[in-house]
Amino acid sequence: MSRFANTFVFMLAFAAQAAVAAVAAAQLHSGDIDLDVPVVGGPIVTSGGDWTGTFAGRVFEGVMPASPPYVTEAPGFDSLDGTFPVVPAPAQIRFDFVSQLLYWNGTALTTPTSALTVSFSSQSATVTGSDASGKAGFVIAPVSAQGAFHLHLDYSLPTGAASGLYGAVLSLGPAAGSTGFTTSDPFLITFLHGSVADIPGGMDALVNAAFVPEPSGVGIAGVAAAAAAIYLRRRAARHR
Repeated sequence: MSRFANTFVFMLAFAAQAAVAAVAAAQLHSGDIDLDVPVVGGPIVTSGGDWTGTFAGRVFEGVMPASPPYVTEAPGFDSLDGTFPVVPAPAQIRFDFVSQLLYWNGTALTTPTSALTVSFSSQSATVTGSDASGKAGFVIAPVSAQGAFHLHLDYSLPTGAASGLYGAVLSLGPAAGSTGFTTSDPFLITFLHGSVADIPGGMDALVNAAFVPEPSGVGIAGVAAAAAAIYLRRRAARHR
């Protein structure tokens, strides 16, 4: 085969791969939490979101409406066809709260006075700032007949909830009886509510509180102090 023919075949193969990738990307919805099970029998892996660096693909952002009711369905969950098993029956997906509700009041992490409720159809589960060990969620729904999962939960704060950044640490996994995959690593969804000072600092604090292991005997105040120190070091580095 001539060099020209080899080049032509390579270009055709590249174009075909690009077309497949474009079709796959088109099936996913911008802004959603993308789900995959890259290893059969392994955990759900989340990706997407605007957070970069450490914990990229595990930090996502939502915004509450400017006036009540304070309910948003973003971000949702999305996966490609064939991600989840459908034999002998479509897999069922559940979510759980991994830790307490996190809250940034504009200057520091503190325990929120309001709770966050997650609901879908007739089901709901509520997490507070006191649920240190997390809390059971519920079985959301089965995947589609094609093995995809694209659903939006409702996230709500009560009327009168203080302005700030709220953070829910969740996991997704198989419901009882579903096999072929395991529970995801914890991921964080933050919700901007009202006018909030120092959103970058709040995001840093929430991310560190969600994912950095808490030393024994250190409460939320200790985590807040550690997160604040990390943020100050990052800000100083940016201004050098």
